[in-house]
Amino acid sequence: MRALIVGGGVIGTSIAYFLSARGADVFVIERRAIACAASGKSGGFLAMDWCDGSHLMQLARRSFALHAELAEEHDGDWGYRRMTTYGGVMIDASSSASGRGQPGWLSSNISIHGRLGSEGTTAQVQPAAFTAA
Repeated sequence: MRALIVGGGVIGTSIAYFLSARGADVFVIERRAIACAASGKSGGFLAMDWCDGSHLMQLARRSFALHAELAEEHDGDWGYRRMTTYGGVMIDASSSASGRGQPGWLSSNISIHGRLGSEGTTAQVQPAAFTAA
């Protein structure tokens, strides 16, 4: 099989990777460069369960698992890491709530409202490095 993929973002390069792993002869064309737009500039957050209850739930869960598998199978340096994620807001630094009970690395201008995910449910990659790899 021969395949032509139009677009060198994370979706196009992922399709190319998985097709080539199945023996396809794959060509990727991109106007500028691999990961030159959104795929190289996003936050790179991966969440297993943030889409639960929506029509994207199974896709999000499969994507989360595939990222973990790729990181384990390859020595790619794309910064894959499991992490705990939090939600918060920016506040006035003089507020009495600023900095209470927060990690030392977090700005005192941020107030955490709650945990969004654990190392079991959220991770992050460096999107441009992941797409290029």
